[in-house]
Amino acid sequence: MGELRATRRSKRGIGGSLADKEPLALPCGGVSGRPQPLPEERAIVERAQRGDRRAFERLYRHYASTIYSYVLVPMLGDRDDAHDCLRETFMAANRALPGYVWREPSIYAWIKTLAKNKARDLLRASGRRQRLRGSFLEHVESIGGPPPPTTAGEEEVRRSQLRGKIDAILETMNPRYASVLRMRLLEDRDRKGCAEALDVKLATLDVLLFRACRAFRVACEKQGVSLAMELR
Repeated sequence: MGELRATRRSKRGIGGSLADKEPLALPCGGVSGRPQPLPEERAIVERAQRGDRRAFERLYRHYASTIYSYVLVPMLGDRDDAHDCLRETFMAANRALPGYVWREPSIYAWIKTLAKNKARDLLRASGRRQRLRGSFLEHVESIGGPPPPTTAGEEEVRRSQLRGKIDAILETMNPRYASVLRMRLLEDRDRKGCAEALDVKLATLDVLLFRACRAFRVACEKQGVSLAMELR
């Protein structure tokens, strides 16, 4: 696939077979967006379908850089999201491979379709996360009472009082909901860190956050706290 360069992030394990390998290689200029098939690729795919990890790793090494550079980064516009999506794509491919039906000239089109679907899922989830974050912050501001004072000391007091009110509401909620709200929206921790802390998958984290925001609204209403807008 031409001259290669390494990314700044290490490649993550795919289906447990590619952990702690060297950095993912990306194509440099002059490389076509559609790679040539591997020699005897159909035989390699068949071995991978039977559970041969080395065969699957060979497919990964051949196609991952193109999927990343020419499919995921253009769709997502963010390299970190593209790395996460690449990992999810090949994990899904590894699970679905036994049912794959070979089509000439290569398996690339099938993997590309999986990648696009994963990227669309991430974009939908990202849009919902942004709406949730905006709504949650509207709720938090509505709890704060009158407009912010002008002096730094008064502002610090106001922030402390506001955080106290939020913590009091979170204490009444399901502990997992309270935790995901604190980590993701108040502490601004990234999705990966939150998911690892809660021991859930990224997709599960998104669902958990959505439900937590809804629960926060209900908890505010129970305590008679006026909200600026409703979560939908």
